[in-house]
This record gives sequence, structure tokens and C-alpha cells, in this order.
Amino acid sequence: MKTLQTGRQDRSLLALFALTIFLSAYLLFQVQPLISKFILPWFGGSPTVWTTAMLFFQCVLCGGYFYAHVITRHGSPRVQVWTHLALLTVAALLAVFVVPGEYLKPDGNEDPVGKILLLLGLSVGLPYFCLATTGPLIQYWFTRYAAGGSAFRLYALSNAGSFLALLSFPYLFEPFFEIPQLGRFWTAGFWLFAVLCATVTWRIRHQAPAVSAGGDPLAASDPAVFVLPSALQRISWIALPALASLAFIATTDHVSHDIAPEPRLWIATLSLYLLTFIICFDHSRWYRRGLTAALCLVAIFLLSGRHEIPGWFGLEADYSLTEIRWSHLVTMFLICFMSHGELYRQRPGNPRYLTEFYLLMSVGGACGGLFITLVATNFFADYYEWSLCLVVAIALACFIVSSELVTRLSSGSKPQPARKFASGAGVATLLGTTLVGGMVLFWEDPLGWRVEDDDEYVTVRLHQARNFYGAVSVEERRYRKEPALNHRIFYSGQITHGIQYLDPAKRHQPATYYAKESGVGETLDYAMARNPSLRVAIIGLGAGTLASYAREADHYDFYEINPEVVSIANQWFDNVPACRAKTKQTLIGDARLKMAQLPDDVKYDVIALDAFSGGSVPIHLLTREAFAIYYRHLKPNGYIVAHITNGYLNLYPIVKRQAEHLQMGFRNKFQPNDPDRHVRHNHYFVMTNDRRYLEQLPSVNRKYYDDAGRLVREEDPNLPGIPLWTDHFSSLNAIAIDD
Repeated sequence: MKTLQTGRQDRSLLALFALTIFLSAYLLFQVQPLISKFILPWFGGSPTVWTTAMLFFQCVLCGGYFYAHVITRHGSPRVQVWTHLALLTVAALLAVFVVPGEYLKPDGNEDPVGKILLLLGLSVGLPYFCLATTGPLIQYWFTRYAAGGSAFRLYALSNAGSFLALLSFPYLFEPFFEIPQLGRFWTAGFWLFAVLCATVTWRIRHQAPAVSAGGDPLAASDPAVFVLPSALQRISWIALPALASLAFIATTDHVSHDIAPEPRLWIATLSLYLLTFIICFDHSRWYRRGLTAALCLVAIFLLSGRHEIPGWFGLEADYSLTEIRWSHLVTMFLICFMSHGELYRQRPGNPRYLTEFYLLMSVGGACGGLFITLVATNFFADYYEWSLCLVVAIALACFIVSSELVTRLSSGSKPQPARKFASGAGVATLLGTTLVGGMVLFWEDPLGWRVEDDDEYVTVRLHQARNFYGAVSVEERRYRKEPALNHRIFYSGQITHGIQYLDPAKRHQPATYYAKESGVGETLDYAMARNPSLRVAIIGLGAGTLASYAREADHYDFYEINPEVVSIANQWFDNVPACRAKTKQTLIGDARLKMAQLPDDVKYDVIALDAFSGGSVPIHLLTREAFAIYYRHLKPNGYIVAHITNGYLNLYPIVKRQAEHLQMGFRNKFQPNDPDRHVRHNHYFVMTNDRRYLEQLPSVNRKYYDDAGRLVREEDPNLPGIPLWTDHFSSLNAIAIDD
């Protein structure tokens, strides 16, 4: 057999190595948003669907790396070739099922995490597993059959492919193609990959192991520096990527929950996460450990103390949402860069351990996802993993800075025992972590130790809980001078989903987005004036404020996907318990699935859609198929009232297109703030065939006035050229609102 050296044939094999590994990584990160986009609506649009999907992909990636490790460690070249060719063949046949069929659709009563993992496994499991094996397998073959060059640059190339896929999907594919088309494109891409990978696999069977200039089998072309003993080094292969994975997922969740939800936030965080891999694994010259660790400490310190530190210098803290969001992203980038830089320093110098390195690294990445999905979601009342991530990053950064300082101080001096320097670095790490970590925990206040207090009122948290659908809380605001204004607030994340006054005289006075002058208030009052009895469906319970509109002859159905919200609405608020409706019921589960299961003779006078205020909008409630279900259960002159108040997305053109598709009349109503009544600005879209209603209640757009009270302009909420959203097509790019 011929040794791989220079020449046209050898260069073509090297090109095949690079192209195959790049395409496999591209397909890996194309299928993630494709499948997540398809199954997200099936589980109520919960952000935890994405986290659970990430857990699945990380675990399958780990399995692929385990396969590569076992087959290269224990299989002969012949076994490697035929086994991998068989895997490629079966995976290529199953790649046609990448988009899950309707038969896999949940019925709304099963465990969501288990169902998501099963669904992903049946649809994309083996093809994804096959792609996951490619990176470590190709790199192993590269080190065995290629003389010269760094295999880790192939890893950087694979991450570049992932990075390109991540950016291309939402901007080049999602806005222009439906999901079935995207699935067919991905299948064709997988078949191309299978051909390339099979070609590489077949050709390497003719190659002999590369040898160095001295005639020995090549052990390593780019020897790594071993800092820790072998056992600790292997631990670092797990711990360092686990910290980076934790930082990536925790930052995404924390910013979405506590700062400002943004539909495309995960693109920014995952892009930065991959970018650190690309930079660190390209060459050791890019990572300066002392400088990076110091910058990481400064970034964490300034981020956590952003409200307090300016006061030390007599300044006021005033930040835009964009500034706060990007300060979190920069901090996450530095934590991941530090973790992956240290990981690269601990890489194996001998290619014999290359697949083991990637296997343990994938285990570490999966550990971050496992911790958040299985531990934090089920046992934490809030997103405490963010504070935990910061403290662990502080400890690592303090260790690196201390080690670098001790090394510099000891260089050139009289030799001292290594134990003495290690002891000094350990003490410095402990002191630095205690000092900086303590201040960060005080500022972050993850457990709500500090009571929010000012001259006007005191705020006390009464309840906090977290589950698959996110974190919810209840706070009570007590005014010092005006007790009649005391009220409770229900939060889903940082989004207010209703308040209720404690004063009995005002207890059932609708506030926030549900005042009498709001679009939903006007519609309910109009319908009540003309019908002695109404049947009303409310999708999205919140604090149950809309229940206060019910009369003794009415029938109210509340649809809510989150059982914790139902518990809060009944325990901490009494809008639902005190609802005067003749009949009332709460249907727990996905509203679309539950309504689709109703008998055809169940007809509503009013269907209120109140689930779109946050950054994670349940898209499946806004598609053509969803509105067909609403229309089927709507009386001839009934009203579909969509609450489209959203600081991140302009939903007006989406619901307008649905109204036009159903050939229904429509109006919109914007109500400005009224702080004295705790009314927040709100925007509703109403579609109906009741012409008299549309004539009596014309549309009201948002108006802007100057300081003198003169009208400056009236906002037109419509956006031209927005396609009709369906179960197979939706895109947030065109309707995103800039800060």
C-alpha cells in the first residue's frame, strides 16, 4: 500500500477529508433548528423544548464519539471501513424521515421531555449519530495516514461549518422555504455527505500509516503541552467543556428570562460558543490564558455590579436593553473562550488518545445540558444555574491568574519546591473566588435575599416556581402612603401576566392589558350588551383577569398549558375562584390540541388569544391550521380577539393575513398607558363577521405626541409582504422589532 505523501492524488484525499468534515458539521447544525422548529409548536412553544432538543443532540453526539473511539481503538482498518460503510448506508436510507410525521404528534397528556427525546430519536437519531461520528473518525484517519498538519485544525474547520449552518438557516432558508422542502434539502445534503464519506472510507483502506522523517509511525505533528497529571487531564476534558456548555445554555435562559426575551437570542449565544471553538482549536497562539482569565473576571465583576458600581463614582446606572444583552454575551464568550482555551492546552499529544479526548469532551458538553434539563428544571425554583456558572467561572479564572502570577514570580528566582508554588496558587485561588464570588452572589441575589424597597412601596416575593414551561412568580407590592393601591403581580419570566388589587373595592377591577377600554374589554362589553349569555374561550390564563368580566349566565373555558399557572391563578389570585360564570372549566394542556378535540357543536361567542406577550411566542397558535380550528368553533358572528402586545415582535401583519385568509373583517385597538389605574399600553387585533361591531368600533392605532401634546405621527402597524404563516412556514426575521 502506498503512504500518503504529496502529489495530486494525496491532495485530493486531503481535500476529501476537509470537505467531508465540513459538510458533516454543516448538516449537524442545519438539522437542529429544522427539527426544533417543527416540534416546538407541538409542545406549546416552550423554550425548554429547545433545551431538551439540545440535550438530545449533545447525547447523540457523545454516542457518535464513543463509536469512533471504540472502532478506532479496537477495530482493524478493514473492520473500520466495512462497519462505517454499513452505518452510512442505513443512515442514508433513514434520512428521508428527517421531518417527523403527524403520527408522532403528541396528544398533550404525555411527559414532554420523554416524548421529545423519543420523537427526535425516531426521526433523526441514526443520521445524526452518523454525522456525529465523522469529526473524530476523520481526524483519527488524518493523524494516522497524513504526515504533517494538525488534526485540531480539522476540528476548527468542522466548527466553522457548524457556525455557517447556524447563520444560514434563519436567514437563507427559513424565510423562503416550507419545512417539508427544508427536510428534502437536508436529505439531499446527507446523501451527498454519505457519498463523500464513503469515498474517504473506501480510499483509506489502501493507505499505510504515515511515518515521520525518522521512519517511525507518526505520533503527533503538533505536540501538546501537558499541564496536569493524566488522571486530572482526563477530568479536565470533561469539566472544561461542561463549564462552557453550562455558560452557553445558562446565558441563553437567563437573558431570555431575566433581561429581555429575544426570539433569535439562541443564534447569538450558540454562534459565540462555536466561535470560541474555532479560534481556540485553530492554533495555540490565539489563547492568552492570563489575559483571558483576567478579562473574564473583570467582565463578570462589571456585569454583576452594573447597578451598584456606578454609584461608587457618583454616577447613575442607565443601560439600554441592547447594552445589557451584549454585556451578557461578551461575558459568556469570555467564559467559553477561557474554558475551550484551557481544553486545547490539555489536548493529547499522541493521536492514540484523540478519539478518547473527543469522547470525554462530548461527555462534558452533554453534562451541561443534562444538568439544566434534568436537575435545574426539576429542582430549581428559578434560573440559579446562571449564578452557579459565574461562581465556577470565577474559580477557574482565579486559578489561572494565580498560576500565571506564581509562574512569573518564580521564574529566574532560586528554585523552590513545586509544592510551595502550588500551595500559593491554591490559597490565591481560594481567596479570589471567595472575594469576587461573594460580591457577585450578593449583587446577583439569586435566592431573593434582598427585599426591593424604595420610598414609595415595598415589594415582597410570595411565590416562585419553575418547570418545563419556564419560571413563574408572584410578588406583592405594598404602598406606604396609599394602601388602596396595594396589589399582587403575576410574572412569567419578566413578563407581567396580570395584577390584582388587594383592596376589596377594586379587587376585580381589570388592569394591566385588560381594562374596559382595551380591545378585549370593548369586545366583551359589546357582546354582553347584545347577548344574555356568552360562551367564552380564553387561551392563556395568567392571573385570570378576564374571568372578572363573566356574568352569572355566561360559560367560560380557560385553556392553559402550564399546570403551575393554574395553581397560581387559584391560590394567589381569586379572579378564577370568584368568577361568576354559570359554568367554568380549566383545560390543562396545549390549547390548540385541546380545542381540536372538542365536538364540532361546541361554539364560542368570543375566543381570546392571550399567549403572545413574551419573547418565546407559541407560533403554532398563529398558523393557518390553528385559525381553522378557532374558526370551526366560532359562532357565525363571533369574535377572535388576539392580544398582540409584544415588545420584540410585530404580530399585527401575522394575524391580519390570517383574517384575510378566513375572509373575515378585522380591527385593531391600541390603548396607551394609564399609570394611575395600573393600565399598561396594550394592542389587540379582533377579527369578526359582525359588520355592525366593525362600524361602531373602528381601528385605533398608536399615536405619538410631542411635549406640547401635539400629534406627531400615527403608527401603521402593518408590514407589507408578510407571507401567511402555516404549520410548514413561519419566519420571525421580518417582524422583529429593533430596540
